[in-house]
Amino acid sequence: MFIIRCLVMFLALTISPTIFLSSATNVSADDTSSDISGFVIIGEAEKVTFTSKDLRLNARIDTGAQTSSLGVVDQQPFERDGKKWLDFSVQDPDSGNLIDFKMPVVRIAEIKRHGAAAQERYVVKLKIKLGDIEMEREFTLADRARYTFPVLIGRNVLSGKYLVDVNRKYSTSHSGGKEE
Repeated sequence: MFIIRCLVMFLALTISPTIFLSSATNVSADDTSSDISGFVIIGEAEKVTFTSKDLRLNARIDTGAQTSSLGVVDQQPFERDGKKWLDFSVQDPDSGNLIDFKMPVVRIAEIKRHGAAAQERYVVKLKIKLGDIEMEREFTLADRARYTFPVLIGRNVLSGKYLVDVNRKYSTSHSGGKEE
């Protein structure tokens, strides 16, 4: 009997996976027809390279966060040509050295936190590489010393490019390509 059930399941998946998925998950056939071939599958934790400084950091993938966040040790605002800039440092986990950045401030974001008051954070644009895709995205800057991961990757990086498999970790390769 077990073999017959397995054979029926195999035939259902190979002959008509859309019908099987639809009945098994209560999803309509139209919802399962999306082409995911262009997406990169990543894990719940990955390595991210900040390309301007060749700095590789561990990142937590968080589909609930709109904007990505980078843990900084120190941040000092200053003005250059009448615009707000920020001088900040990030600790290299391999050497322990502080890596200095000087970036224009894109905006100041109000971050809502569960069980705590909202917090204002500086936002800068940083060039990163996640897997084989290079891109420039906004990052809020925060003290993430109490967290395991110095980087949090949110939907502003993930959207339209990545699918997250929570059973994986550090699954991306680190060669090739720029964002299309």
